[in-house]
Amino acid sequence: MKRQGIEVSGRYRIERARARSSGCPGEQPVHELESNVWMVGDDRDVVIVDPVDDPVAIIRAIGERQVTAVICTQGHRDQISAAMEVGLGWCAPVLLHPANHSLWEEVHGRRAYWRLDDGQRIAIAGENLRVLHTPSVTPGSVALYIARCGVLFVGGTLSAISSDVWTEFGELPADTRICPGHGDPFLLREAITRLDRAVEISA
Repeated sequence: MKRQGIEVSGRYRIERARARSSGCPGEQPVHELESNVWMVGDDRDVVIVDPVDDPVAIIRAIGERQVTAVICTQGHRDQISAAMEVGLGWCAPVLLHPANHSLWEEVHGRRAYWRLDDGQRIAIAGENLRVLHTPSVTPGSVALYIARCGVLFVGGTLSAISSDVWTEFGELPADTRICPGHGDPFLLREAITRLDRAVEISA
């Protein structure tokens, strides 16, 4: 797993660890795709966003820090398969939107998670991640917004997000940095420009 820092503000930082995901451990791989595992926090505490199915590599990237929460932005198995192992390793809560409950049960059965709700705020290292419910690739997909850092974690593919969600995103500053589940970060204005061009072509 490769680790890369993308944002530094004093001790507070956002890091991306890139790993190959291939479905749920112990099952025949459905696909192989490079995914982003985002780590948000400081030198002491960190929140893990979208733990793909390589828990050993994720644990190595965490290092000596304390995990305060594990957040799954969607319900696909490659985003949630390592969630329990990482969460249990640090006695950290695993957070998921309840609309993804049936998808969770397919991977983890009746093992409990903590629920995410629209508007909820999750504290980490003096900052807050605000939860935005963005039903798209899964019914319980969410985005996580850090206003002071101008960063938005979106999880799944942006093209699957509804027009209502795009309207909500459009109210954020144009220079908001989008941190996706796959691929490199980019600015919100770039995504909106691409969407506008796609609408013009289809019209």
